[in-house]
Amino acid sequence: MRSLTAPDPEAAVAFLKAELHRSLVQVVGLCEVRYQGRAQSSLSLGERLILLKPDGTLLVHTARKIKPVNWQPPGARFSAAVEEGRVVLTSQRGEPAELVRIALHETQALLALRLKDDEALSLVGTEADLGKLLVKHPHLVEPGFQVTGRERANGRGPMDLVGLDAKGVRVVVELKRRPAGLNDAEQLRRYVERERAAKGDVRGILLAPGVSDAARRYLQERGMEVREVDWDKVLPLLHQVLPAGQRTLDARFPPPDRGA
Repeated sequence: MRSLTAPDPEAAVAFLKAELHRSLVQVVGLCEVRYQGRAQSSLSLGERLILLKPDGTLLVHTARKIKPVNWQPPGARFSAAVEEGRVVLTSQRGEPAELVRIALHETQALLALRLKDDEALSLVGTEADLGKLLVKHPHLVEPGFQVTGRERANGRGPMDLVGLDAKGVRVVVELKRRPAGLNDAEQLRRYVERERAAKGDVRGILLAPGVSDAARRYLQERGMEVREVDWDKVLPLLHQVLPAGQRTLDARFPPPDRGA
């Protein structure tokens, strides 16, 4: 790790030339930003955090919000120079032709980190993961439910789950990892109405950790249903959807007594 605090322009440029495209470089300073490419933009003077990654990714952050106020994807080429007594950083791409020019009126800090991290993100608990779980434990939808298909296209997008209830009636299940609202209810309605037009009696179930009152009323008025499930109780067991894990999961969510 290398760092400089309040460097003069010449020292800052020497630091940047030594570290750009080799390290993750962070620049804190009072700057203005200009972009020219598929459009044009300008950002007037303000204190910002600039990230320059070895793969050519540029991010310009303010002290608020998640998204950068300016950025370029991997593949840009960085350069640094002193112009009229100020540090000027440029990030340039060829296809499409784009240029970000950052003029630092004051460089407050520089930090260069050479990070070793080749690991890919392991994401558990997506809607696709929960769909796989419900295929193995369909009673979490309702007792007697049997899955007959997953992510099946019906002309209006893929349905998360389709199956049969305990009476043999066709069921379409729309699965949400997050609390559901009107847009999700409308999505289920489109799927179910399409299926009803083609196959007759079809139920629709919106399965989510919570459902807004408006979405619940919307579905009830159209003969569809809501099921609420606490996914947080399921997630710790998700990676165990193997024989041993299935025993643990079934102990918490016992399947219905099929002899009843």
